[in-house]
Amino acid sequence: MKDKITGLIIVGLVGFIFFNRGCEKGSQAKGPDTLVVHDTTWQIHDKTIVKEVPILKEIPVPHEVLIKTYQADTNYPGLKRQYEELAKKYASRRIYKDSVKVGTHGYIEVVDTVSENKLGKRTTKDNFKIPIVKETMTITKYAEPTRQLYVGGGINNSSLTNFRSVEAGVLYKTKKDQIFGGKVNVNVDGSITYGVQSYWKIKMKK
Repeated sequence: MKDKITGLIIVGLVGFIFFNRGCEKGSQAKGPDTLVVHDTTWQIHDKTIVKEVPILKEIPVPHEVLIKTYQADTNYPGLKRQYEELAKKYASRRIYKDSVKVGTHGYIEVVDTVSENKLGKRTTKDNFKIPIVKETMTITKYAEPTRQLYVGGGINNSSLTNFRSVEAGVLYKTKKDQIFGGKVNVNVDGSITYGVQSYWKIKMKK
């Protein structure tokens, strides 16, 4: 009769352990979540500005230099021809266009118009974009430490065929990874023994 009871205890204990192992597979603690934030925006410059350029300084040409360079013809037909040529040059418009590169991001275009010995309105056109990279950071959120409770058991043999006892116990793990436990041992002769356990986590170098 004692052997039957012991056998039932062993079968029940083993079944209980495997049942709890199966239930724990679907309730594993979620690991740490890692979120990488990397954001790049582009500041686009695409506009046209038209403005008048103010005169910084006007330097007159001395009269003797002007007479020497542009000496008037004493004949009317020659004088008329000189006048028409000067009037044509004076009234003509010259358009100057240039561009300045902004690194590898684009360019700025400048257009100037000169007429009647004056710089007319200046047109600038922006056509570039500059990347603005925000700080890249990794945010790692670890699972918060929790208290855990374990229930289990085992069997003790002095040899493969000589069964000695069966035991059941409970383990309690604190948030600081300290483990405390208690167990009950039932021997084949019906005697019962008790025991307590305590474990501390040892940090290992990687």
